[in-house]
Amino acid sequence: MNPLAVHPLPEANLPEPRIVPRGDHGVSRANIDPDALKVLYRLHRHGFLAYLVGGSVRDLLLGKRPKDFDVGTDAHPSQVQRLFRNSRVIGRRFRLVQVFFQRGKVVEVSTFRRLADSDDDAMLQANNTFGTPAEDALRRDITINALFYNIADFSVVDYVGGLDDLRAGLIRAVGDAEVRFHRDPVRVMRAVRHAARAGFTLTPDTLEAVQRHREELALCPPSRIRDELMRDLKGGAAAKWLELAHETGLLYSLLPALEPIYGPAGSPARARARELLSRVDQALAQNSSKEVAKDAHPDDPFVVAALLWPALEELARDLTLEPGRLGRAAWSNFVRDTLPALTAPVSFARRVMERATQSGGLMGLALVPGRGRLPKKIAQKGYFADALALAELLGLDITPGDEGQPVTPTAPRRRPRRRRRRRPRGEAGQAGEAGREA
Repeated sequence: MNPLAVHPLPEANLPEPRIVPRGDHGVSRANIDPDALKVLYRLHRHGFLAYLVGGSVRDLLLGKRPKDFDVGTDAHPSQVQRLFRNSRVIGRRFRLVQVFFQRGKVVEVSTFRRLADSDDDAMLQANNTFGTPAEDALRRDITINALFYNIADFSVVDYVGGLDDLRAGLIRAVGDAEVRFHRDPVRVMRAVRHAARAGFTLTPDTLEAVQRHREELALCPPSRIRDELMRDLKGGAAAKWLELAHETGLLYSLLPALEPIYGPAGSPARARARELLSRVDQALAQNSSKEVAKDAHPDDPFVVAALLWPALEELARDLTLEPGRLGRAAWSNFVRDTLPALTAPVSFARRVMERATQSGGLMGLALVPGRGRLPKKIAQKGYFADALALAELLGLDITPGDEGQPVTPTAPRRRPRRRRRRRPRGEAGQAGEAGREA
């Protein structure tokens, strides 16, 4: 075994693992990505521990198809990189190795992490210290995400009672939920997300910690909050997430402008948002079951617009729009002014917000009376396909053409190049001679 400079806690303070042999669990190598198996086997052959870790083990035990397969090992990042030439080391708070395969596939390999000092109450502590599998399990957010699959004997390793919680349908923080969520408030979002995706119930202590520490999300880097929120909305359970985020108050810690609209009991706007997000979930389920284009819907602007559209409708109730072009322009300006205010303080990418506002602005073609024909130049805009998808989701028609025929997006027409008129060769020669004589 390789000599590692790890700093484990005293063994008396670490839990004994529950080892479930291959015959007593449902994880099969046939359901593990072949490239992830290559990584596991190579680490194992070179004398390192090699575990499948995190959500992939949870999903395999639930009979689901994991989206990602992450690997945990006692090899240092530099040692992993030497084993895989097709890899790179990334990360600041915690260094890990990305191993690249064909078709853009990436398998992430992380070294087992050491537990934080129990006396240190600091938030977002440094993570570049290496430890043991038991310490790594105790660092994870919830118990069902702390299960390991050992490629050496094909067993499932459980240090924190994750198997029991998986069978009981419970979301439980690892260790003290108060300490866990205070040290990294983003774990609040992950607990709610996994409860929504799996249809599980938050344990009382975990629920209380979620409600107590959700306001601390304001102290986290905006980029992390944005990325986690998009995972919530594009994880296939956005409708369930919306209700659970409402019940826990998490939704209003993230997007406080939505509280007066979605917060009241029996809010029709929240019911409408739940309905739209349910359609988004269905579209994602269809896309995941077949090969789709990389830029296929639902993309980020589409999902953001689906979440916020009922709030736009509610705020537009007192808006008076004149028929025709002036009314459509007023609607577009209303969307452009209102949508960013609804997303604050979450910092969505500028491209996402621009596409969402452009698509939402085009809904004025259906909402404002007296629109006439759809201008052809609109169908040539790059965002028109996004607007068509949003209109279909909302049940609106923005594409009438001549005699009711639908208008389809077309590529912008390129103006033909004007051919330069060339002088006859004789004239050019005479002109040159005259110039030389002058």
